Amino acid sequence: MHSYEFSTTALRETYRPFVRGIAGTMAPVLVHPLELVTAEACANVVRHAYPAGQPGPLRVRLTVNPRVGMMLAVTDWGRGCAACPLPPPETPGAAPEATSGRGLRIIACLCDAVTGETGPDGNTLHLQLAIPEEQWRTSSLTITETSLSRR
Repeated sequence: MHSYEFSTTALRETYRPFVRGIAGTMAPVLVHPLELVTAEACANVVRHAYPAGQPGPLRVRLTVNPRVGMMLAVTDWGRGCAACPLPPPETPGAAPEATSGRGLRIIACLCDAVTGETGPDGNTLHLQLAIPEEQWRTSSLTITETSLSRR
């Protein structure tokens, strides 16, 4: 099992390069929509966790069990999300005229388990993904623990 921690400031202009860095770290070993799931979770932090335009910390922890799956924990220290419960994956998509609300639905559809918690260590969205054998790249399963911090 391998663990990674990535940190940045939650701003519109920083989260996309941040997510690309996370996906790039995993690209040598994994063919999976990890980038989409991570981007949606980080976009929710940027859009909802902190007052409009205000920066705040954003942390992504990734635990990888090669050839089995991974757990992703996206944490912020903003408002929390008591008002936005996680949608069940079988619920139909948001109305076409909606301007938001699709991110958690996309996440719920792509992940095997999605839970959230709020506490003294921040607001964390926990994502669990079982990844089939064929989605792992067999040539590079020598990942080492690392930590990436972008500010």
